[in-house]
Amino acid sequence: MTVETSLEELLRRLALNDESAVESALHISLSNSSVSGLDAKASALVRLAGLIGVRSSAASYEWGVSAALAAGATDAEVVGVLLAVAPVVGTPRVTCASAAIARALGHDLDLPEWIDQS
Repeated sequence: MTVETSLEELLRRLALNDESAVESALHISLSNSSVSGLDAKASALVRLAGLIGVRSSAASYEWGVSAALAAGATDAEVVGVLLAVAPVVGTPRVTCASAAIARALGHDLDLPEWIDQS
């Protein structure tokens, strides 16, 4: 594999928010909640709130929602996070996150094409 090919593969994996690629490239653990003192579910929901706050990519929302569900969160709790952060991050960020989070939960909102659904 050439350097260009391996860089391209790394970029592809990072763009897809491949957890192992992110952890390897940044030398961090994305699933270590022991530092915070929170249980796994609370930690995953807080991380999802952070993703909403920084207006993440659809791949990051997919990762965040999947991690929260795997940690025992319900669909209602995931949507609750979206509503809880709205007063802090503002409705534009919540609007941007809603479609991606809905897709990550397996819902098709049948939105018009002009709405940014990335």
